[in-house]
Amino acid sequence: MTTAETPEVFVRKASGLVRTAGVYDVLAYNINFTSIGLLLAFLILLGPAYYPGISMAWSTIICVLLILPLSLVFGYLASAMPRSGGDYVYVSRVLGPAWGMMSNFNTTMWWFFYGGVPSAFLALYGLAPFFRTMGIFTGNLGLIDVGNWFASPVGMFIFGTLLITLLIVIFAMGMKSFFRIQNTLIIFATISTILTILIFIGRSQSDVFAAFNRFLGPLAGKEDVAAYVLAAGKEAGFSLAPFSLRSTLLAMTWIYLNLSFMQSSAYIGSEVKDARRLQLWSMPATVIIVGVGVLITVLLLGNAYGYEFLGALTWVDPAELGMSSTPIYTELAAYTSGNMVIAFLITFGFIFWSYAWLPGQILNGSRNILAYSMDGLFPTWFRKVHPKLHTPIPALATMGIMSILALAIYVFTPYFATLVGIFGYILSFSMVSIAAILLPYRLPDVYETSAVKSRIGKLPVISLIGVVSLISCIIMAWAYINDPMSGLTPTMIVFDIIIFLSGLGVYYLAKWIQSRRGVDVSLSYKELPSE
Repeated sequence: MTTAETPEVFVRKASGLVRTAGVYDVLAYNINFTSIGLLLAFLILLGPAYYPGISMAWSTIICVLLILPLSLVFGYLASAMPRSGGDYVYVSRVLGPAWGMMSNFNTTMWWFFYGGVPSAFLALYGLAPFFRTMGIFTGNLGLIDVGNWFASPVGMFIFGTLLITLLIVIFAMGMKSFFRIQNTLIIFATISTILTILIFIGRSQSDVFAAFNRFLGPLAGKEDVAAYVLAAGKEAGFSLAPFSLRSTLLAMTWIYLNLSFMQSSAYIGSEVKDARRLQLWSMPATVIIVGVGVLITVLLLGNAYGYEFLGALTWVDPAELGMSSTPIYTELAAYTSGNMVIAFLITFGFIFWSYAWLPGQILNGSRNILAYSMDGLFPTWFRKVHPKLHTPIPALATMGIMSILALAIYVFTPYFATLVGIFGYILSFSMVSIAAILLPYRLPDVYETSAVKSRIGKLPVISLIGVVSLISCIIMAWAYINDPMSGLTPTMIVFDIIIFLSGLGVYYLAKWIQSRRGVDVSLSYKELPSE
């Protein structure tokens, strides 16, 4: 048999995409999108401060249990229908094309909006803490000033734009190039998290307060800066509260913000090797791996610093500490280490967690746009895939431009809160859960020939998981609606619903336009997309 007859990758003839992603590539891709580091930064920075009586450990455990069914739903569907486009394929083929476009166009629109958020986080949570920490350890005030500048709106916009542009160039070069870079950088990010965990093992509050005073005292101009933080936080209005189940549940919004995107590889299904098996287990595995890492970290750090200090620190004006933004947990870990090399590894590695949502948002959004074009809903220009690089450059360019616009809105205006769009995503997750429930009945041929055709008695397992996942989505929708920090005002809830329904308008408009040309776009949905 000739080499040409047994290629190393399998080409999806209809799109030009190739199956290049192996086990490590897919796991790293999904773990990157959940960004354990960013998840911890939000939970530790905001949990004790704004959710009185929270238990960060129980927030993590409950949220993991709620997300596991969703991860299994996506894993099962991605295994049964291993194509790019994620919920666009699943919902459109099970429930119908209009429903699929409504679900997935909603996701794409929010990826447009959220494209600017993690690019801003690169400077705010990645570069600023790194340079500030290096400045504190070396006594170089210039580095501290540089770090504080990165946390400014201008610093966030400039470096966010550079990051988006760089990613578009890397993606245009091909997925192999991206996976090589991703798989290297995630090693540094993981080292940061592991070192942070190791640093806090066996540390008492007196240990961490002494380190905090030693390194931050000179910058703040206060000998006992830890005591100042406790007093200033109390004066500003913060107080420690007894355990509250409600606060613990509402704080899950920050965990869900990251962890619910463990299904990122579902959107590049046509580029995953052995997708029927790999997609099945990689998504729930991501939830467990990240969940365990978060749980261990919050237990150790919370025990060392205490919720009273962590909450007070967020309430204190960072200018009183000589900073432009509140120090995050990696900076606390760096001080506690007392070692410049370890401090470097922790804060440098975290840089690669800070923007980790962004690659998946751009890539997944571009694959959605490609799928729309292939089904006749978007102009044919978006269907173009470079014949040598096997990348959808027009779709990538579109995601890049929209991400930069979203970045400008996020850093220069007050109109976009970090959590506000996740309620919109939950609407799409609910549609995917319903598709999982109905898959065995609406597409019996697909179900019976898949690796997920197991049953409990006469009931398909995927349908049972779909029911549990739908209930979990309802619980999380309640949390976002009731969380004061979500930004979900009645106006924003209506906006989320409008975005969700907008896909229906796009579908029926495209169907009308194509029908005038003698094309029935609904015929594209009678079968799965070609490999």
